[in-house]
Amino acid sequence: MYKRFTFTKKSRTLYMKKTILLFLFLLIGITFTKAQSVADTLINHCYTIDGTYQIQVVNSRNQPLIPTNLNQIVISNRDKNEVKYVKLGTEVRLKILPLTEINKSNFTPLPKIGYVTE
Repeated sequence: MYKRFTFTKKSRTLYMKKTILLFLFLLIGITFTKAQSVADTLINHCYTIDGTYQIQVVNSRNQPLIPTNLNQIVISNRDKNEVKYVKLGTEVRLKILPLTEINKSNFTPLPKIGYVTE
């Protein structure tokens, strides 16, 4: 009725090679994905470390409201060579230092909140 499939030595060897190759590709893929994820997280963390940006309150002594997406604002606005200022409200702005400044050996971190008179 049904013919039972039997492995020959050649087909068994071919099956094992394919299985091992598939396993190695899966292992490499998982390792690469995890390494890339860790690297992305570290890079984004470096860009948003306290001291590389400052919340500035202009012409006021009020406590500023800090947005919940502050890290995203910093990452999306950081420049390689130029200090950026992002307006967060009528009295509040965000000063974002450039990568060249952050990577200097004599870099001094900024206080998290600064009060500025203009």
